[in-house]
Amino acid sequence: MRFLFYFIHPAKFHAFRITINELINRGHRVDVAIISKDIVEDLVKSEGWDYHNLFPEGRRIPNLHTYLNAAVNSFRTLYRLLKYTRGKKYDLIITDDLVTLTARLKRTPVIFFTDDDLKAVPESVVLIATANYVLCPSVSYMGFFKYKKIGYPGLKSLAHLHPNSFTPDVAKLSPELQSLAKKYFLIRCVSATSTHDVGKRGLVDDLLVSIVNLLSEHGKVIINSQRDLPEALQKYVYPIDKMNMSHYIYYSRLFISDSTTMCAEAAVLGTPAVEIDDWYADFEQYKILSDKYGLLKGFFPGNDREIIGYLNELLNNQNLDSEFQMKRENFLKDHIDLSKFMIWLFENYPDSVKVVKENPDCFEDFK
Repeated sequence: MRFLFYFIHPAKFHAFRITINELINRGHRVDVAIISKDIVEDLVKSEGWDYHNLFPEGRRIPNLHTYLNAAVNSFRTLYRLLKYTRGKKYDLIITDDLVTLTARLKRTPVIFFTDDDLKAVPESVVLIATANYVLCPSVSYMGFFKYKKIGYPGLKSLAHLHPNSFTPDVAKLSPELQSLAKKYFLIRCVSATSTHDVGKRGLVDDLLVSIVNLLSEHGKVIINSQRDLPEALQKYVYPIDKMNMSHYIYYSRLFISDSTTMCAEAAVLGTPAVEIDDWYADFEQYKILSDKYGLLKGFFPGNDREIIGYLNELLNNQNLDSEFQMKRENFLKDHIDLSKFMIWLFENYPDSVKVVKENPDCFEDFK
């Protein structure tokens, strides 16, 4: 079979990495297309894949409003995708972006991969509408398009952080932090420049300073940030090898962020996670990780007293690590190895979709 994977975010690289490698190992032809965003290209190069970068210069146009950027880039992306796929015949396309439209024009089956809820990211309606199927967690809300949903019991991060695929390795940390495993605190700040982030707040500076002041009384604090930080916090900025971010998260005592993706990853790893932003409650996966398994706690910016109170509660818990690892085990018992499932789903498409639709118990084979 011939596949095309087109993705634009580092998290999707991690989600597809094991699946792509296994499909290649099994003799399938796999094309990979990306854009220059964050460290996507570095990650792809690290795997040794042949790939095509649609936007080596980056897709975002400087000094252009976010919404206008999105509109202009839609046409630019469609043009470059049509040019790249011209003359190529695929059995299946897997994506998190606009190639759903290209696939529809080429009459090629396409699966849209997401862990977002349609109500939280309504702009994805065009991608969902033009895809044959939507591969997402069973808890994700797809509204009218639920008939397209291939809902699996799990989360996106289980594609690369399931114990079948990920083994924490303290040697992946910097020499300084190796001796501080489970003793340091990791804070991650995002840039929040997507269309669905407009007008929303994340981990604001005043609160961030208060959190750092509290945590620094209990151990080393390191910050990894996509955005500029105030001068008072510069000394906490720590160089992290992004290829090994999951190891840094696993060995941290607490993980605090305004990144929904990374907070979910921390939760899946059994690291106590605190998400602070305006959007955490928009996603159904939060309710699972927080309400059912107690692995993640979310707060809106402005609730400083509640946030500091909860952090003190965690800091005073002498059994914190063992309790959260037990919660993690409970979570893993109920969810699948996503990479194992995707390999089977893609390799046996379209018959595999029929099996999933008619026999939900088939997921037991992927735990």
